[in-house]
Amino acid sequence: MHIKDYKAEKLYSESLCSFRIFNLLSKTQKKKLTLAALKTFTFFAYSMGYEAICDALMNFGKIQPKLSPKRAEVVKKNFLMIKGDISGWERTFIYFWTSMAETLYLPYNTKEEIISKLEHVDNLEVLKWFKSKGKPLIITTAHLGSPEMMANFASALGFPGIAVAEVPSDEWFREFLRFRERFGMKIIPIGNSYPILFEAIKGNEFVYLVADRDIKRKGVAIPLGRGRKYFPTGFARLSIETKTPLVFGYGLPLTPCGKYYGFVSDPYYPTDIYDALEWYAGMLFEGVSKWTDRWFVFQDEWSGENQFSTE
Repeated sequence: MHIKDYKAEKLYSESLCSFRIFNLLSKTQKKKLTLAALKTFTFFAYSMGYEAICDALMNFGKIQPKLSPKRAEVVKKNFLMIKGDISGWERTFIYFWTSMAETLYLPYNTKEEIISKLEHVDNLEVLKWFKSKGKPLIITTAHLGSPEMMANFASALGFPGIAVAEVPSDEWFREFLRFRERFGMKIIPIGNSYPILFEAIKGNEFVYLVADRDIKRKGVAIPLGRGRKYFPTGFARLSIETKTPLVFGYGLPLTPCGKYYGFVSDPYYPTDIYDALEWYAGMLFEGVSKWTDRWFVFQDEWSGENQFSTE
C-alpha cells in the first residue's frame, strides 16, 4: 500500500470515530466546537506550513466520501446532471479540502501573495472598464472554487465591492469577515440584504452574488444540463430594478493547492427576471461542464425531474 493511501485509511478510521461522537452533541455544542476548531485549524495551518496543511487536507478529501455518504450521493448526482456520468466525482472532495487549506492560510497571505496565486484571468478588461467609468456592476458567481479565494482575488486586483454570505451564527459571520474582507470586500449576511445591495448599486459599487444555491428555498427551477435546478431570483430582480448589467465570474484551482484560473464573462443586460435566470443557468452550465470536479455544491436542489441512478 502506498504511504499516502495508508495515511488516508488511518485518517479515515480516526475521523469516523470522531464523526460519530460529534453527531451525539447538541446543535449549540456543535456550533461552538466547530467555531473553536476553525480558529484552531487556522492557527495550526500557519504553524504546520502550507505544504503540510495541503497534504493533510488532501488526505482528508480522499476519505470524506466514506464519512459523508449523503454528500457523496449529491456530488454523483451533480455529475450525472451535468455530464451524464460520474467519472471523476471523487476529485471534488480533494479539490474542496485543498481549497480549504488555501482558506485557512488566507489570514497570513499578503496582497502580493494572493495575486501571485493567479495563473491567468480571462476577460478582466470588463471589470476594468466598468471601474474606470464609475459604473455599477453585478458580478454573479457560483461555488466554482472557493468563495473566500474569489473575494480576495477580486479585492487584491482592485475590484472590491459588497457581497452576501450565508452564515449560521454571528460567530461564524465574524470569522468569515476576517477571511473575506482583508483587502476591501464588504460582506453582509443574506437576511434583509436586498435594500443594502440596492443602495450599493445606486452608489455605483460592484455587487458580488453567489447564485447557484437556492438558500431561502424561494427560487425558480430552470433547465440546467440534464435536469432542472432551483435558482434564487434576487440577483435577477436587482439587475432589472436597477437596470444594471450582469457578468458571470469565478476563480478556481487548476490543480490541488496549485495556481488559480479566473474568468469574467461579457456583460449581459437581461430583459426580465426569467431572462436573467436563463442567462445565468447557461453561464453556470458552461463553467461546471469544464470544471465539474470543482463545483462545491453538496445540497440536492434539483427539481426532482429527470432522476438518475448514481450506482
